[in-house]
Amino acid sequence: MKLTPPKARKRRLRPKSELHMVDEWRWLENIDDPATLVYLKAENAYFKKVMQPRKKLRDQIYQELKGRIAEDDSSVPEKDDDYWYYSRYKKGNQYPLYCRKLQTLEAPEKIYLDHNKLAADNEFCELGFVDISRDHRLVAYGVDNEGDERYTIRIKDIQTGRTFKDVLEGASSCFEWKSSHEFFYVKLDEHDRPLEVYYHRLGQRQDQDILIYKEEDPGFFVGLDASESDEFVFIVSHGYDANELRAHRVADVGHEFQLIEPRRSGHEYEVSHHGDEFFILTNFEAENFRLVRTPIQSPGVAHWQNIQAHQPDILLEGLVVFRDYYILAERCAGLPRLRLQVLNQADPTFISMDEEAYDLSAFSGRDFASPTFRYWASTPRMPSCLFEYHVPTGERTLLKKRRVPDPSFDENNYVVRRIWAKARDGSNIPVTLLHHKNFGLDQPRPILLHAYGSYGETMDADFSSYRLTLVDRGYVYALAHVRGGMDMGRRWYLDGKLDKKWNTFHDYIDICEHLIEHKLTKKGWIVGEGGSAGGMLMGVVANERPDLFLGLIASVPFVDVLNTMLDDTLPLTRLEYNEWGNPHTPADHERIKSYSPYENVRKQNYPAMLVTAGLHDKRVLYWEAAKWVAKLRHFKTDKNLLIFRTEISAGHGGASGRYDALKELADELCFIVMLLDQMDQN
Repeated sequence: MKLTPPKARKRRLRPKSELHMVDEWRWLENIDDPATLVYLKAENAYFKKVMQPRKKLRDQIYQELKGRIAEDDSSVPEKDDDYWYYSRYKKGNQYPLYCRKLQTLEAPEKIYLDHNKLAADNEFCELGFVDISRDHRLVAYGVDNEGDERYTIRIKDIQTGRTFKDVLEGASSCFEWKSSHEFFYVKLDEHDRPLEVYYHRLGQRQDQDILIYKEEDPGFFVGLDASESDEFVFIVSHGYDANELRAHRVADVGHEFQLIEPRRSGHEYEVSHHGDEFFILTNFEAENFRLVRTPIQSPGVAHWQNIQAHQPDILLEGLVVFRDYYILAERCAGLPRLRLQVLNQADPTFISMDEEAYDLSAFSGRDFASPTFRYWASTPRMPSCLFEYHVPTGERTLLKKRRVPDPSFDENNYVVRRIWAKARDGSNIPVTLLHHKNFGLDQPRPILLHAYGSYGETMDADFSSYRLTLVDRGYVYALAHVRGGMDMGRRWYLDGKLDKKWNTFHDYIDICEHLIEHKLTKKGWIVGEGGSAGGMLMGVVANERPDLFLGLIASVPFVDVLNTMLDDTLPLTRLEYNEWGNPHTPADHERIKSYSPYENVRKQNYPAMLVTAGLHDKRVLYWEAAKWVAKLRHFKTDKNLLIFRTEISAGHGGASGRYDALKELADELCFIVMLLDQMDQN
């Protein structure tokens, strides 16, 4: 039986302003219009009907995915004062249990928070944070049951199991204890923007909370952080090209915060505490960042002294400080490494991997004075390994390697390569490849090409077992490290934003051309994949070079860029002027209009496409994908498959439960494998 996709009717509405273009599907922005939900449900029904004949394949893929996760997984316990803390899953449970043991790991287990019980019958349940009080008596947590990232804060007595009457609504995921009976949190405004920091004392009503700080600049949001020493709480005001921090010593009476360095355009910094000083990672007069120290009493830039000077070819990505040493996360030639520096020694120790592409990340842990620190290491073929490094001796211990229960899995069956593609302006773009050793690169292969390319986010070459579903079937999995991320340093990011945004799109297209030219694949054998801003990238290349692709997957795609950036009532709009530009200015308006996927849909053939959205998404609203799909259905001249799924009970990140998330992933992988099967038949 031939299936007929739904079509959203056009409505001729007057443009909102002279800056807006005619938008015949604007009515889909109104969720209160009954026709909107009717359309979304019709698309969901069509999606199910299309996928129904592939149910056997989809179920097989789901079982493959489930077979590669340890259903009874547990984190490695960490010592914090007298307690060992960890989380674990029970087989069949969607969510983790949060547990601890007193003194020794042989002691009885205490489950202090059961995420599954919190979820109860809710279709969605996400915890924004789980934070233990300083005396280990209480646990605070933030619950979101919609997917809109508006959290309700609750406090529980671990020993008695009693939940306090305090209920704080409309919070972000930022929370920090001041003492065991008082804390700071961030409240969202009516437009879901985190702009206010409040002080709360247990037992008082929320309307009695004290406003500590309010952000007045609409181009900035606020968050909270704590020093590794646990002695300071920081208020972080951040935009997309600048920030500023305020510090409060938790032992001090009151709740005053000290400004460290005023914001200035283009200046970003982060702060750690050590003794009488702050250590600051800053890009002031250092494009790729440098590390400085400054007295706590006079922390401004005039008092900054270099610890690690700027290096033009090495990006400093992050800092973790302990009492006797610190670790800098660095990136050199597109690859990460850890620089361990003992404070009373001259020479650093470097930690890296002998692989063409990999991922490394250190974290602070719970004990500031610890002689050991932990770090994760993985490659696209090697599951994540947690190591503990003993600083005085240099000994390294493997604490855990992620289990892949599937008995057929052997990491030695896979090959990781790093290649370089020449962009049209001469830049060399790194590309990470993963393939099965039985499906070599000596002949063209279908390729899944994933990319993001915005906000300075780096594409880490880490392990993800879902890729094996494709790689085991002969696909090559590829990561395109396009400009707009910081894969090759901060300049890589600056050369992929604002008036240089087209570099991101051209890089991706040029990588496709490189893969075809070097006979790694063929034209029409590539499936593109990207989410959020990466979904925008998919939308642009769909308009510009549809002939390159077998298919495209765009998850919660940011595709209505012009209309979104013209609406400053949306949560992220003003914050993102520094990423895309301000369309109220003529030059920025024309540039955004030149690539915004929705505005540039036209009569032409498009590849097969799978598009997803979350009804409660506050980052990329559902209607961006809905309007885009509706317009594509009207203009596309091909008969290729276009399917659209809206998660009615989820937000930007999709399903909250681990098994539900696997089912969503199984749909996407089934779509790709289905395209591969059709290609083989042709």
